[in-house]
Amino acid sequence: MRRFDSHAELEAVADEFAPGGANAPIDGITLVQEYVQPAQPFITRAEFIGGRFHYAVRVDVSGGSFELCPADACTIPGAGADPEVEAVPQFDRREEITAGTPLIARLETLVADLGIEIAGVEFIETADGRQVVYDINTNTNYNPSVESAEKSAGSQPAADRIAEYVAYTLAEAATQSLSPAGSVAR
Repeated sequence: MRRFDSHAELEAVADEFAPGGANAPIDGITLVQEYVQPAQPFITRAEFIGGRFHYAVRVDVSGGSFELCPADACTIPGAGADPEVEAVPQFDRREEITAGTPLIARLETLVADLGIEIAGVEFIETADGRQVVYDINTNTNYNPSVESAEKSAGSQPAADRIAEYVAYTLAEAATQSLSPAGSVAR
């Protein structure tokens, strides 16, 4: 992901994204999004499991990075690190975002309507008070420090919640495959 601050900058490298170009996408799709300036230097990633809100994560973007994947495997060593500035965790739980938050309720309805069971939905809060949803990830990763804090606080880590959800879904599917007489349907 790259940021371009003018149409001229984008036009100068457009050939890189065309078929055969150095950055041509494998699937042939190049996505161009408008940059939305957050009011504060972070975005929020709301996690949904089984179509229900699990928790929200604050992702620090003060270093200018667009690498927002919370998994350790996505970490870019030294990205955005400034030794003169006190370290702020890149990923931290947003306790004030709950299932009762109006945007979260609308997102639960959206993922349900779309049949999305597990997702990470990213949004930005702008200086003029808008909440702009810009990405729906239909697979997701979790940050180990956020997960560890969940466990320490007595909350259920997302990986455990996914395991429960998958087990429940499989058990429900197995039950539905049985005929009324108790024999396996063929």
